[in-house]
Amino acid sequence: MHPPTITCKNCGNPFHGRFCNNCGEKVYSQKDKSVRHVMGEVFHFITHFDGTFFTTLKTFITRPGKMAAEFTSGLRKKYFKPISFFLLIVIAYLLFPRFPGLNMRFQTYVSEDYNFRWFSVPLAKQKMRTAQLSESALSDRYDHTSPAISKVSLFLLIPLCAMVLALIYMGSRKFFFDHFILSSEIMSFYIFFQFLFVPMLALIIEKTVPSYGYLFNENFQVISVVVTIMLVYTTIAFRTFYQQKLWLSALKACLFLTIFAVCIRYLYNMVLYLTVMAFA
Repeated sequence: MHPPTITCKNCGNPFHGRFCNNCGEKVYSQKDKSVRHVMGEVFHFITHFDGTFFTTLKTFITRPGKMAAEFTSGLRKKYFKPISFFLLIVIAYLLFPRFPGLNMRFQTYVSEDYNFRWFSVPLAKQKMRTAQLSESALSDRYDHTSPAISKVSLFLLIPLCAMVLALIYMGSRKFFFDHFILSSEIMSFYIFFQFLFVPMLALIIEKTVPSYGYLFNENFQVISVVVTIMLVYTTIAFRTFYQQKLWLSALKACLFLTIFAVCIRYLYNMVLYLTVMAFA
């Protein structure tokens, strides 16, 4: 006796069995709607999430570059998807907003020292004319709007980082997809370390040893630590992922961080400035 033909509710395809052979839609039965089945699904999700997430978290902290190398080689089942992992870290950062992120205040853009003042100042003047705002009013509106937009703009870091990697490792025979996956790992660590770990450490020190809280108020000291840790992390990641000598990895890590810092300083911040101006 042949099983009954079922019409897929999603695509209209006739098929036999529990899953549509055209789009994969599942046929739900009364059993699938039982409390026991739902609890089983929840348990499976929690145990699977814990396994992949904490494996990914441990690997990307202790073995830089390994997760990206194994993921791009096809070993993906034991890891959280790199973009999903990056998204979770960004969400955690948004829920713990202590540092302002990759953001500059309005007065920095219009100061005499800013290299692209020829671009930022005319745009600010045009905004003041069209919105009938004074410079101080526009500054307040800009500084109020920019933190939220700058945090959402963190998603631009991965493709920007991948383009820099593709430039530095032009002869590595890696696809852009490979650079993209490594970029997601490096940027995940960057946000995790600078915007989650360091602020959390600062908060703990301020609460337990208030006399040392000033250390985290000195931008130069914080940036120096972040740059050093990022240099070490990136060097190890490059050596693992691109399979090259340590000295060459360190050299390219320095080049990468320099180019990336310039891109953040000018390209990223110019795009952010345009976007915030549109909403301010």
